[in-house]
Amino acid sequence: MRVLVVDDEPAFSEPLAERLALRGYETATAQDADAALAELARGPRDLIFLDVGLPGMDGVDLLKILREHYPLTDVVMLSGAGDMGKAVQAMRRGALNWLSKPVGMDGILAECRKAAERAGARQEAARLAEAARWRSLGRVAEGVAHEVNNPLNIMVQAAGLIRDCLEEPEAEALPDIGEVREAVVTIRTQSLRVREITRKLLMVGHGLDPRVGALDAAADVAQVLRLLHERMESAHVRCDVRVPQGEGAPRPLGSAPELQQICLHLLENALDALSDTESASGAAERPGGLITLTASTRRDAQGQDWYDLVVRDNGPGIAPDIMPHIFEPFFSTRALQSPVAAHASGGKTLGRYVGLGLAVARSLAHARGGELTAANAADGGAEFCLSLPLAESLGEHPTPKAKA
Repeated sequence: MRVLVVDDEPAFSEPLAERLALRGYETATAQDADAALAELARGPRDLIFLDVGLPGMDGVDLLKILREHYPLTDVVMLSGAGDMGKAVQAMRRGALNWLSKPVGMDGILAECRKAAERAGARQEAARLAEAARWRSLGRVAEGVAHEVNNPLNIMVQAAGLIRDCLEEPEAEALPDIGEVREAVVTIRTQSLRVREITRKLLMVGHGLDPRVGALDAAADVAQVLRLLHERMESAHVRCDVRVPQGEGAPRPLGSAPELQQICLHLLENALDALSDTESASGAAERPGGLITLTASTRRDAQGQDWYDLVVRDNGPGIAPDIMPHIFEPFFSTRALQSPVAAHASGGKTLGRYVGLGLAVARSLAHARGGELTAANAADGGAEFCLSLPLAESLGEHPTPKAKA
């Protein structure tokens, strides 16, 4: 569970965050409203401990922004003896509870447990609704894909034949031959794009792979990278892989084809983000594209062991207003400016994400009892974390998270 402590006294917030981290909670701290919004722009939190008496924008005003942009995040107010009036006001604005300083660890942990129960209930309800939605969508998608695929393949082949004919020497005598060639290339390119969409629609219609076991994640990642090698080379994108391999390497539980499919969608998404960056800034101005894959294991606060595979790029990142919709099927939008987006981006337009790939990837992760989350990395770029159950227990010594 992800916890954010917002308090202007580091002597209080930092030891508290450390003690929660020792109990398996993913923690971060912020000393004012701006820092809190910047932290949330990197990824949502399940629980926020929010001090009423912050410098600048106080905790009550910040709570109003949080309720508007992060309605599913639980907020517990922290108040001193002189802040009781503001604490009552915060409760009226949607805070779930308040704790009076000095705060005992028992009270903090009790709020964490309650927040974890609420988050678990929300996730389970969302997964059930998502499963029903995907079953319906899958039936429709498979039918549409089959109907579109046959005429589409004919169009691709016909465009290829016309292109070959236009390369003959005799074609040079035709009027406007250059424009005709460009038009044929456009037809073929867009037809191939539609064919890729139908391929993803067919994936939606397929059931789960019955072959489940301990996976060699390093081998599955390598297989996907071989498929994308040419595209990555043409885009001048490097890939840094930090996934343990060989005997003794931790193994997630799942299906190899499904893990490869998830990795393919995540890597294609990263390549799209880096391509958008190049188009916006120009190749001469853009730093070299880099995708980093790291794997680690962890044990959560409930004692469950997980294998985390993180795919990170150095592209533009994800706009905070897009973040809640990033895994919705067919979602397509530009970054919107809001108080949260302004704090995170300084007014700049961030990345654009479109299509089915991320939705399919998350659906597969959920079907295996895992999770796929999106966040903005602290130093820029998007970061997607695939969490799958670990095939074997970590014992007493989980491996530390790899540093990017």
